[in-house]
Amino acid sequence: MLKTPPSQLFELAASRQQRIDVSNTATWFFPGSKSRILFVHGFRGDHHGLQAIIGGLPEHNCVAPDLPGFGSTGPMATHDLASYGRWLHEFATETGPYDAIIGHSFGTLVVASAVSQGLNQLPVVLINPITTRASSQKSLANRLATAYYRAGQNRIIGNWLLSSGLVTRAMSIGLVKSKKLGVRRFVHDQHAKYFSSFASAESVIQGFHAASTGSVMDYVQFLNSRTLLLAGEQDLVAPISAQYELEAALPEAELVVLAKVGHLTHYECAEEVANSISKFLEDK
Repeated sequence: MLKTPPSQLFELAASRQQRIDVSNTATWFFPGSKSRILFVHGFRGDHHGLQAIIGGLPEHNCVAPDLPGFGSTGPMATHDLASYGRWLHEFATETGPYDAIIGHSFGTLVVASAVSQGLNQLPVVLINPITTRASSQKSLANRLATAYYRAGQNRIIGNWLLSSGLVTRAMSIGLVKSKKLGVRRFVHDQHAKYFSSFASAESVIQGFHAASTGSVMDYVQFLNSRTLLLAGEQDLVAPISAQYELEAALPEAELVVLAKVGHLTHYECAEEVANSISKFLEDK
């Protein structure tokens, strides 16, 4: 069966989007007649990161804000998980009700934090959930990332370094798993366009600290609703072994492992992700 290219799904979503900012949050609405879904993107990206998945859900009513400090949304006073969770709780309360909430990567930490602060127990979809603290890993990649963000604090070269196109491309090459040139081109283009759309070096550095020291496992006692976990078989950021541990720790969790993909499931197999989400919502 032929799969729809992620670039085409991205454009399908763009054709029905409407920007209507909510309070101080830049927000995109994608009208539809089925379930209303709130999307929370990952670290250093913006709502565009989940747009291909939204394109694969053409009949669903989707809402995708830019996280504070990223994209077109201004920064908060502090960019830690408690603050992000509080922001999401307030945003969801103001714009809801919703039938489900979806987070990718760092967004899974934001969703879990919001649920721990009293966000209504909605069906939850966690895509590439962060279950392993990067700060506790001794891999070369994690050591390089820590050194990179530490250097980003430098007043002279910090902003330039954090916005470096060469660093962004190296990161993109390291994460992408697809052998298809069209998919790889799309992934690199997305990172080049949106990976450096942040408010300030401070918001990025604080966000990195939150992302690298947090784990969804810290919030399992609060995640009591139906939960779909979507994991990449080759994910080095969120290793597959810990995804099975998360599934076992949650009362109503279903784990779907996506083959031949790593941490970029939202780009590389967006249609498969969207189909899994659609099935999960229909099975309620």
